[in-house]
Amino acid sequence: MGPRQKWVGRVAYGAVIVAGPAWALAGAASTTEDFEPPPDEAVTTLLPATLAAGENYRIVDPVHSDGLMHRYAIESRYGRFDAYGRSELELRVHEVMALNQLATISKLDVIAGGAGHRAVADVNTVTRVATHPVRTVRLIPKGIAHLFQGYVEQGKEAAADARQGMSGSTGTDQNHRALEKAETAVRRYAERYFGLTDAERRWYQKLGVDPYTGNTVLRKAIHEDAQLDATANFGARFIGVPRIAGLGIAERALDAVDHEDPALIRARQRDTLIGYGLSTQEIDRFHNTLVMSPTRQVMLFNATQSLDGVAGRGELFRHATGLTSDAEAQVYVNSVSLLVIVHHQQPLQSVLADVRLPAARLADGRLIVCGAFDAVSWTQDVAEGDRQLRESLPVDGVTARDLYLGGSVSARARAELEQRGWQIHENLGATQAPAPST
Repeated sequence: MGPRQKWVGRVAYGAVIVAGPAWALAGAASTTEDFEPPPDEAVTTLLPATLAAGENYRIVDPVHSDGLMHRYAIESRYGRFDAYGRSELELRVHEVMALNQLATISKLDVIAGGAGHRAVADVNTVTRVATHPVRTVRLIPKGIAHLFQGYVEQGKEAAADARQGMSGSTGTDQNHRALEKAETAVRRYAERYFGLTDAERRWYQKLGVDPYTGNTVLRKAIHEDAQLDATANFGARFIGVPRIAGLGIAERALDAVDHEDPALIRARQRDTLIGYGLSTQEIDRFHNTLVMSPTRQVMLFNATQSLDGVAGRGELFRHATGLTSDAEAQVYVNSVSLLVIVHHQQPLQSVLADVRLPAARLADGRLIVCGAFDAVSWTQDVAEGDRQLRESLPVDGVTARDLYLGGSVSARARAELEQRGWQIHENLGATQAPAPST
């Protein structure tokens, strides 16, 4: 049996094990063994002209895809930047505008000859789209594949770790290692996100950008500029950064993180998280999940508060502790915001446990799963993700499965997913649901 035949067998097996109602068996036989390559798309077909290019930047054409998300590359005066998906693109473009603003109101050598040039090398080491587009794109699905695995795979990983730790060790040794692991997580989180000066915080606030951004160019520029000119005539020389349409929930979260140290924010959230059913240990694990920056934590907290009357909201935070990459964290938080939109359209009953993508049950037995994906094509990785996702969903009492997507789905992907029992709803990200502040 060849590799492709083995793959099809796995997909069929995945359909059988979720058997129950008749629709759950629909994916047992694929329409064809072939998959479709995710298309490269022209910038002009994906983006409005106001976003495709601007002062000191342009989006590289064409735009590559991994079957779920568009991978944008931004060429700018300050270096090249990656953007995984439309929402991150909007944030990165906003940050380029902030760099433009810094270049006009501060000493130019801070941007052009100082932090900018030093940080460009850092950016170029991780941005390879232009020179190695195929290799780069093939690595992307692995970055968010963990979203689909659910707790079956996570449990296997945990069991393997436990077996390794138990061999030749006492219970005291295990507790000591667990404590050391927790302390390491706290230290890594604090080193990455805590310790912004008041001067730096003011600059981030005025520029309207995330103080916990992963943009090393912007971070270094603000750090050096804040040291050189923290307060002198700042307001008088500041003309503002144009707002990017679509920042949505991320922009609202900045209102909270701009003014307070993350330690104060998490202390205020603690009682609410306990009310959601999280233990002290689970709250600490969530607060110290490295890929969940303070801004992402506020975004998730705000979105979850908007799920009024929905049981099991604590599961959304438990799921977040299993995220393993920035790409996963970004897609996951945006997917929770889609769940909020669905809730405002048709009230959800309860959030599902043991499902990595945000998922909930309606009173009539329907299951709702949300994925903030740009453009879904029927690739081998997407087929495997579908299999893993369906394996993690409950079967008893389920009358239908609805998949809500933030972006579009190809005709082929729609046909394959519908054959496997999904009802598809696309372009949900075109609307935004309101989210309360902390």
